[in-house]
Formats: sequence, structure tokens, C-alpha cells
Amino acid sequence: MKIRASFFAVLAAALLGACTSTGAVLLDAGPGPERHPNEVTVYLHEEDVPGDYEQIALVTSRSDASWTDETDLIRAMQRRAARLGADAIIVGELREPSTVERVAEVLTDYEAPRRGRSVAIRLLD
Repeated sequence: MKIRASFFAVLAAALLGACTSTGAVLLDAGPGPERHPNEVTVYLHEEDVPGDYEQIALVTSRSDASWTDETDLIRAMQRRAARLGADAIIVGELREPSTVERVAEVLTDYEAPRRGRSVAIRLLD
């Protein structure tokens, strides 16, 4: 019974993770050594960053709004930033589907997207 529950938990996590696509555009600073995603701090505002930093990449994420939430977008951006060696991300925009997109989703096979944008940064000493 325990194995079956664990299997379904892993399967659900894999399916939800597959619903999010994330990309990055490298900036002048370029990538560094890969980090663990839990080491990437999330800042909501530029002024929250303690000290100076350099921008590594613009990170975007998109997912089906029916299957994910803002947390999933932020975690996806953290994972991408971690692969680039970022210390943190500054969340720039999280956008929900419009009412028209939601109606289209109900009436057709259209998948209303949830979108996010952030900047991956490396803190300077």
C-alpha cells in the first residue's frame, strides 16, 4: 500500500512538472557553476536584494493554468536559475490568463497559459 501511494505521488509530481516550460536568455555575466534549486533565493523586488549583484539571465516560464499555480512557476524559474549558477531570482511578472482565455479553455481544447518572468542574478562580494 505504501509503495502504491509513493508511486502515485511521484507520478503526479512528474506530470505537474511536465506542464511547465522554462527558458532563459543569457546576459553578459554568463552562467556559473550549477547550484541546488533550494539555494536560489526568491526576491519580489529589486530593492530587497542585499547588496550589489550582476544579472545572469532573463528567465521565463509558462504553464497550463488549470494544472499549476504561481508557486510552480517560481519553482521552475528557480530550477532554471540554479542550472545557470544564480544565487537568486528577482520575480518581475506573474501573469494569469485573461477572462477570454479562461472562457476559450472551457469551450475549446485551448490551454490557458500562466506566465512568469524573472531575472537570475549572482550576488557580488
